Amino acid sequence: MSQIPVKFRAVQAIYQNENISNQTLLELLRKEYPLDRSVSEKGVQDYLLTLTASGLIEQTNVTLDQNGKLNISYKITDYGTRLMKYIV
Repeated sequence: MSQIPVKFRAVQAIYQNENISNQTLLELLRKEYPLDRSVSEKGVQDYLLTLTASGLIEQTNVTLDQNGKLNISYKITDYGTRLMKYIV
């Protein structure tokens, strides 16, 4: 089975699930890429920061969970939506 690169899959997942949280995205990517060492809390955080800085996604909500971790929700931007035709 051919998989797209993890960073592209992260954008695709945000495109398909508006307001997806960083923790939900991490769980999804861990299931789909169980052997990829970049799929960790730090790795996904780096992906999300890069995608936000490049204007593909934006934050929609920030909360703290019961363990004191940040739950940040994301959605795709108009720019990101236009570029999806190259990813999907």
